[in-house]
Amino acid sequence: MSLPAHLHPFEALLPQEPGPARVDALLALSAQPHPLAEQAGLAEQARTLAAALNDPARTAHAELRLGSLLDGPEALALVRSAARRFEQLRDPARELACAVRETALLDDPHARLSALLRAAALAEEAAQPLTELTLREQLGVALRRLGSADRAREAFTRAADLADTHDARAQATGALLGLGELALESGAPQAALDPLRAAGHLTRGEGTAAQARSLSGLGRAYAALGDPARAARFLDGALTVAEAKVSPDPDLLAALLDARAATHDAQRQPAEAHALLRRSLALTEHGHPDGHGQTLLALARHLAGQGRVDQARETLKWALRYGLERARPGLVAAAHLAQADLAETGGDMAEAAAQLRAWAAALEEQRRRDTARAAQVQEAVRAAQEALACREARRDTLLLLEGTMQDASTRLAAMQVMLERWRSSSMLDTGSGAHSRSFGLEILALHFNRCVRLRAPLALAIVGVEVQAPPTDGPADLFLSNVLSAVARVLEGQVRAMDTVARFDRFKFMVIFPETSPDGAVHPLERVTDQIRTYDWGVPGLAGTVSVAVGLVGRGFVQGVNLLIDAADAEHYRARRQGPNTLSVAR
Repeated sequence: MSLPAHLHPFEALLPQEPGPARVDALLALSAQPHPLAEQAGLAEQARTLAAALNDPARTAHAELRLGSLLDGPEALALVRSAARRFEQLRDPARELACAVRETALLDDPHARLSALLRAAALAEEAAQPLTELTLREQLGVALRRLGSADRAREAFTRAADLADTHDARAQATGALLGLGELALESGAPQAALDPLRAAGHLTRGEGTAAQARSLSGLGRAYAALGDPARAARFLDGALTVAEAKVSPDPDLLAALLDARAATHDAQRQPAEAHALLRRSLALTEHGHPDGHGQTLLALARHLAGQGRVDQARETLKWALRYGLERARPGLVAAAHLAQADLAETGGDMAEAAAQLRAWAAALEEQRRRDTARAAQVQEAVRAAQEALACREARRDTLLLLEGTMQDASTRLAAMQVMLERWRSSSMLDTGSGAHSRSFGLEILALHFNRCVRLRAPLALAIVGVEVQAPPTDGPADLFLSNVLSAVARVLEGQVRAMDTVARFDRFKFMVIFPETSPDGAVHPLERVTDQIRTYDWGVPGLAGTVSVAVGLVGRGFVQGVNLLIDAADAEHYRARRQGPNTLSVAR
């Protein structure tokens, strides 16, 4: 399979044989710093060749590589295809890499939320705490933007706990900032101080937006706690950091200016406050409706506080029009409520009542919007839970199929052993009619190895036969043979078809219970002892002279077939010392 013309220069670097080595070489070349088109072309060639070779692992690697290089729906389809292949290959690390890439490719906020939830669960399953920390932080940010504060707080808390547990405090900045800002938004400035201080300590001297956010959060917290002087120092520091950036975030800078203006008002510096609010309005005028609306409300409060009621009323009308034009019912409700306060202060109760009615209508609209957003978030969470449940069901089904195949293979091997033993006339014990000792040991070894591989239970019983007084008339050996044959029939009649009864010693039988714990094997063995106790031997005076002693063990606490047999035999002797028709179980 030759390369296209634009990739011919790479042909000399590749094996000529179209096999796995050529696929690996193509993937290695695609990871080198070549132009993007060449990287994608090499990865596509690797994918095509791996698919032709029917190599799902290399096909998945090529699809993930292509999904990492490309963008848009094509990359999303490739990444999802690779994730399905890695799931079937039981490669959780690369399945997680696909999930992380999928979160970066999705634009719809609710679809991305669902993908983040799935990716975080996969990271937890794959025991990659640092990746999970990053995903939980991104999940908290996404939930906060969608208005789900409680879920966002849970995600940030989980991220912070992971950072503490795995000594990764430096990566917990985003989670700490999120927790602090959520506490501020919920009206709990005292609770916001600890996470914001921790974030400020981690970002000290960085000159980043995270440092500006931490300083800003501390400033707003102290302002809410009634300490405008300390608040002003933190806010000035945050402004210095934010303004030093080449391209400061308008929303962050506007929020800082609004908060600093509020402290100026608290310190009786109205001119400085007014200048900052005007500057904030200019920053958010285009493309930042939420920040712009908050600044308009802040400006109206400032003007009203300075006694400039008419200008405050005009600013509120502006905010009202702005909120209606951009479908912001929360802003509309706040503007109506502020207008009602102004009207009530001015003694115009009719105007105040009209504004309050409008406020109630806008507030109801905001509640409907919040309810719809909460329903969308819940739907995204449910979709993620269903996807994870389906994945778990697929994995369980695959394990069940593999176990069934292995069980069928074991049974086929057992049948082959039986056939070979039957052909050599050594499968049955002629003295009792049960399976022979050699057959029983071979079946026990097969079941033991399979149960170890599948982590399934296995129980083994040794049943010893005691004859206290054989009859004096007639051949004793014939009588003993009849007793052993009768005990073998009783054993085979009380166990399942999948269980195996075999002669173990002259007066002993072994009973193999595959996929059964000792507790599950107790009941059929108790039925055996009861039936032997009341068995009609057809000989007067013989009732009660034949008894059994049963020793039972499970695979769980012994290693190896021989140790399992020795443990069961030891339990048989313990039962024998306890009296006739006794069952002893190793616990």
